[in-house]
Amino acid sequence: MGLSDNLVPLVSDDIGLGQYHFLRSAMSVAVFLVLREFISFSLRPVRWGPVLWRALFLSLSMALFFSVLSFLPVALAGAGLFTSPVFVLLFSVIIFRLRPGWRRIVAVALGSFGVWLILRPDMQGFSPIQILPILAGAFYAGASLTTRRYCAKESPYTLSMAYFIMIGIIGFLWALALDLGNISGADKTAFLLRGLVWPNPEIYFWVAVMTGLSVLGILMITKAYQMAETSYMSIFEYSYLISAGIIGWLLWGNIFRLGEFAGMGLIVAAGLLVVFSASYITEQGTDRASSKTD
Repeated sequence: MGLSDNLVPLVSDDIGLGQYHFLRSAMSVAVFLVLREFISFSLRPVRWGPVLWRALFLSLSMALFFSVLSFLPVALAGAGLFTSPVFVLLFSVIIFRLRPGWRRIVAVALGSFGVWLILRPDMQGFSPIQILPILAGAFYAGASLTTRRYCAKESPYTLSMAYFIMIGIIGFLWALALDLGNISGADKTAFLLRGLVWPNPEIYFWVAVMTGLSVLGILMITKAYQMAETSYMSIFEYSYLISAGIIGWLLWGNIFRLGEFAGMGLIVAAGLLVVFSASYITEQGTDRASSKTD
């Protein structure tokens, strides 16, 4: 996934964000339909409502995440996205009345300070658009909670297909709205505000490469979560920041400041603290509390 997301700049000068999501989704759905001919799995949801809500939350999260890739290195955008465990905790407290212990309170403090170190709103280089990855993390948390609480009986293929269809529709409507409203952008905003265009064949090739990498990544993540306990597997999601950072440096020469490295480290520490806290509760056998954590 770190490699796939770092390839977005290869197409961002020719197509817009909405069309990118539409093309990638169309190719991804085609891949799943072909896989269905070789692997037996169902694509019909058990409960339509939660599946659609999860797809909407996840699609909004990814749309916000990708919208800043023209402005920020993938690893920094990913750091904002991975504030999701902190938002899971906050939403659990507000919506499900979870009583947080000291580990969770410390996790929120660490994550918040990590976000501040990365964004540095007190510096001249700060832009409000840098907040978008944080909002992406909030929507990602909503998708995580919906998955855990209401979609446990759904097939991972069903959930993946619903996501790709939803974000494809959102992408197409976004690009169409830009065309109808005669809205466009320049420089870094061009990728975000570009409508529907006729791309050259090279663009289809790179979108196909990113589609293959994304589908492969999703299938491997799904298989991993089927093989191991959720709180244990969540730890390895943070390898995305490492891979995205290294690949971004190799491909595009992205170099991070010391404060940005420290911020990413604090966000990772906050997420791990939430995860280990959930594991501790599960091991102690407090089923009620465990059901209220991600």
